[in-house]
Amino acid sequence: MNHNYRKGARLEQKARKLLESLGYTVIRSAGSKGPADLIAIGPTHVRLIQVKATGALRPSDITRLREVRGPVLREIWEYYRGTWRTRTVPQTEETSTE
Repeated sequence: MNHNYRKGARLEQKARKLLESLGYTVIRSAGSKGPADLIAIGPTHVRLIQVKATGALRPSDITRLREVRGPVLREIWEYYRGTWRTRTVPQTEETSTE
């Protein structure tokens, strides 16, 4: 395994433990090229989370999250100097063809 994969996996596990301590059921999408690294299921909502080390965020990561349809929260979590920076990603606006 390369260094970046191991670092990413460690951060995903750290985020997973935090979410589980808050009462979420968490599914990790290991090695996924999909829109989310973690799917956190709570009693009132679902969170799709892309976990990143600081500076590793690509525009395509945001685009993939924005394109997910449905009543979910789309979030980017960046780990920086021992704390999480989080931001919500809005869903892409649907356009009408009428």
